[in-house]
Amino acid sequence: MMRVADAVTEMDWDKVIDTLNCTLKLSQLNDEIRDMKHESELMSRLLRNQEVMKFVSLWLKDLHSTKDKRKQRKNLDISTAFKLSGNKEFQSKKYAASLQLYTKSALYAPTNSVDLAIAIANRSASLFYLDRWQDCINDIELAIKFGYPENLRYKLHLRTAQCYLKLGNRASAVETVLQMHSILNQRNMPSEKKEQLERQMSDITSRISCMEDNADNTAESTEFPQPEVAYGENPNFWSASAAIDMKYAPEKGRSVVANRDIKRGQILFVEKAFAFVPLSHFKADVCYNCCRSCGDIAVPCTECVDSMYCTINCWDEARSYHRWECVGNQMGLWPQIGIGYLAVRMLFKCTTATDGSRLDEVQELVTNFSKLQPCDVISYGITAIMLMMYLSKCTDFFKVINLKECLISKFCNDFNCDLTTEGDERLYVSSLLLRHILQLISNGHAITKINAIADNNKNKLLIQQQDRIATAIYPSASMMNHSCDPNIINSFLGSILITKATRDIAAGEEVFNCYGADFRRMLRRERQEKMESQYCFKCNCVACTIPEYEDILKKFTALKCPECSGPLSDNCQSSMYCIDCGVAVYENTYDFILRQAQHHFAKAEICVENEKYEEALIKLKECLLLRKDALYKYHEDIAATMDLMAKVYAIKGQWLNSISYLDHSLVIIEERYGFRSIEVCNEINKLTDICLQYLQEESNTSSKYYKNVLKKTRRYLNRAEEIIDLTYGPWNEVYREIAVKKEILSSILKNFNV
Repeated sequence: MMRVADAVTEMDWDKVIDTLNCTLKLSQLNDEIRDMKHESELMSRLLRNQEVMKFVSLWLKDLHSTKDKRKQRKNLDISTAFKLSGNKEFQSKKYAASLQLYTKSALYAPTNSVDLAIAIANRSASLFYLDRWQDCINDIELAIKFGYPENLRYKLHLRTAQCYLKLGNRASAVETVLQMHSILNQRNMPSEKKEQLERQMSDITSRISCMEDNADNTAESTEFPQPEVAYGENPNFWSASAAIDMKYAPEKGRSVVANRDIKRGQILFVEKAFAFVPLSHFKADVCYNCCRSCGDIAVPCTECVDSMYCTINCWDEARSYHRWECVGNQMGLWPQIGIGYLAVRMLFKCTTATDGSRLDEVQELVTNFSKLQPCDVISYGITAIMLMMYLSKCTDFFKVINLKECLISKFCNDFNCDLTTEGDERLYVSSLLLRHILQLISNGHAITKINAIADNNKNKLLIQQQDRIATAIYPSASMMNHSCDPNIINSFLGSILITKATRDIAAGEEVFNCYGADFRRMLRRERQEKMESQYCFKCNCVACTIPEYEDILKKFTALKCPECSGPLSDNCQSSMYCIDCGVAVYENTYDFILRQAQHHFAKAEICVENEKYEEALIKLKECLLLRKDALYKYHEDIAATMDLMAKVYAIKGQWLNSISYLDHSLVIIEERYGFRSIEVCNEINKLTDICLQYLQEESNTSSKYYKNVLKKTRRYLNRAEEIIDLTYGPWNEVYREIAVKKEILSSILKNFNV
């Protein structure tokens, strides 16, 4: 075997895997793995391979040695620079800007320094002037927890009392003033400063005496009730509705089946992720403990700059496992290993688990160990070795966790380990990590969030897109089998998965999830390739076996039939046929027209970038005419053309024209994704943004156009609310955005009998 250990410096982990795979191909391991029954057999072989162990050890050591040289680390200079910038914005009364800068100052504040507490205290001042008094109180408590200097704490207590006054909480205001009196009596302070503080306290006391105690009269909560499964929770199926059961059949394995009639919109699962990790490009806004948004008042880890938490409670909860992840953050390890990061988080959750039945459910998830390509399994095994070494060399995991006493110790027999020696413990943990990696490949679930984006600040159209923000494991929901035409939809409240029926499901009918893109978003060949490569099965669902499903997607990229204007399919090599009338077309006469259309479209995009909007509209109108001549009426390129035209008209403030083109684009989206799809809801949201702009800016409120838009806006908002309520529920942020729009419309409608 060739020696590669000296080539490790500055390699990323993918390169390490490739290098070691090349080395291992010289051995018989690729052939032998096909006869292995358990993960521990592979891990035992890898652990005995000295070249693999030395190479991985050197790589890990090199990565650890460079952690203090990384740009993404605690740094007093960076923290101070953000603090000074925050002070400048605060003095200019730009409190929202100062708030963000103080949060960044806190993020980079060095470990065990007073700078973290000062940054949080400064942030509390910004919150006070933004009238966010409860958030201000929370930050003051946090600053004190992080060691804000005692000789300056009277400032924070004074601010706390002022917050309670603003909130109308007399009792808490009185208590805070008493604390301040106690501090004054116990501490020496310059007489001038003491007199000033006493005057401020006297003023607060005077204001307290004039107010009634409204501590119980809190503001109305904007939180919706927590989601609950229909018919109550199933006692035999964790987090699932009593309306569904988990079944097992030898020919198909486990499945989820309705035991009674289920109505569209009813909730079938409300399951908190067993474990999740944020994706690296979204981690700044995602709480590492609950996956909710951290907003602008995140609580940072005191050791690394990667982990943020939405509240001090999440910060406290996360310490039980983050203690072993934190060094990996400082090393920049986790972004390099993909799903391996979640496998480590699963291990931490398993070793601290207190619910045996829940743990059984996790450990028994399918791995496809014997079905995956040997080279892939070996790659995952090498990653598991590296992660075990990380826990051993860079953390106190093996010193703190007594594997013999953990609930997971009962799975030792699966791996032929007895945990009596250090070698057995290393073999057991690395085997368990490999199992988790393999389980996640087949059972991992993306957590998504709908975000509004705009491609530039002149664009009045806010486009909503569904972004993946984290990867998680949901053991109960994983029991659902796949269909390319599912009868459920998943949404998320932080790390909580909410599964709702998208149509009526009869008793005895199976409940199907979709593991990837469904038949409206991907062609059958591509879907089946994905299922076979990642999930190791060939999909034979209805959408993959009935030809009509394939035609549904094809028509959105189809040419126009010269006979009936229907969609032309190009299944045959020598000719095309019309899906609607069946006529055969042997010659494509549209190529030149479509090249012209694309030329006009590309020119229009350049004009938009250069703010030549009139010229862009001329090009787009020419493009649209050509595309309508050659393409089927629901073609995606026609929708894209009208969408860009709507954008340009919106930039110009020509709202009615923008609305007209968005109306036409909506018809195509309804046809492609379904009348009740989330894509339709997103398009309606974009459309109603423009409608409200017009209604608020138009001076001629008596015109028929104005009244028509009023009616249309009300109708569209009601429809969007119905869609989001059915698919995601009132917990979704889009639902709240729609509610705000309805309030704006309601104020406009007061003057009209519409």
